[in-house]
Amino acid sequence: MDIFEFLRSAVHSLVGIPEEEIRPESTKDELKLDSFDVEELVLDVENEYDVLIPEAKFDTLEDLAHLVAAA
Repeated sequence: MDIFEFLRSAVHSLVGIPEEEIRPESTKDELKLDSFDVEELVLDVENEYDVLIPEAKFDTLEDLAHLVAAA
């Protein structure tokens, strides 16, 4: 599973948005992710990919995917 597909699945699990509506350019606001959701998403990513994302600052899921790939 590529990083974006993992993120799509994780966001769906967190907030219930249908996966087909979650795009790489989707922002945290569009996805209605609050700060707790963002923290949970980052923790899920860190556990799945065995990486550390310090102070994850991202606007879109694509931004987060790039942070994971670069870690």
